[in-house]
Amino acid sequence: MSASPSKWPSVQSKLTQYVLKHIGFFCSSLTIDMRRTSTNGSDDDTDSDANNREEDPCIWHKSLKSRFKPNEMRCLALIANKHMKPAMKEFVIAHKELLKKFRLTGTIATMTLLRELFGNDPDIEYGPELSPGPLGGCAELCALICLEDVGGIIFFIDPLSSHPHQADIESLSRLANVHNVMMSPNPASAHAMCFVLEKALIEGRRDLIPSFFFTLESPGVKVYREEQARAVAENSASYLPNESMYFDETQRRKRTEREAIMESGFLCSKKSSD
Repeated sequence: MSASPSKWPSVQSKLTQYVLKHIGFFCSSLTIDMRRTSTNGSDDDTDSDANNREEDPCIWHKSLKSRFKPNEMRCLALIANKHMKPAMKEFVIAHKELLKKFRLTGTIATMTLLRELFGNDPDIEYGPELSPGPLGGCAELCALICLEDVGGIIFFIDPLSSHPHQADIESLSRLANVHNVMMSPNPASAHAMCFVLEKALIEGRRDLIPSFFFTLESPGVKVYREEQARAVAENSASYLPNESMYFDETQRRKRTEREAIMESGFLCSKKSSD
């Protein structure tokens, strides 16, 4: 029996309330069903993995065996602004089994955090320890990029605070783009980046993380070099007359000085003879 037009608004309101009340249950049930129908394993395996991940936040990358040694790759840099350091600590704890497969570098604060979390693990390899960000740490990392010793950067930037070294942060971001280095500026992108790193290490795929092995550059670099070469070629003709004029002027001045010295000597000899 259909509802009358006058009762329809109240029926619609009750239906809306019911859906909103139970939508969380529907979504959670759908998620559980999708997990159970996944090809990753049986129902028991899925439930066990979920329980283990809740009990142990370091379940990510368990028993990871890398085909690359840390010294075969360029450094992975970890940096966090002041208010982002707690987030960096959580990130390192969650992905430490992966991070220990890389040669790690960062500012003093980050390196101290890494040594506290990893302890005296002899398998950990550390790269250069950089100064605090406001004292030139970001600039030092820029230098490492130019020296081709940085393959990836995880930099948790605080977007809501002012930074005394804002110019250095912008320079770091620009140079990472110029040299086409992997860079994650927030926890979400860093979390996703870790699974690309994991796959590359397990399968020995250099092509997935090329900046850790090869010197790259932005596609814009080629265009920039072409424009610079064209500008030099167009202006090279105007430089030559100036250089020639400078050469002629120098020779004229030297000739004048030489003649003045000769004349001075002639006058001196003439006076002595008199």
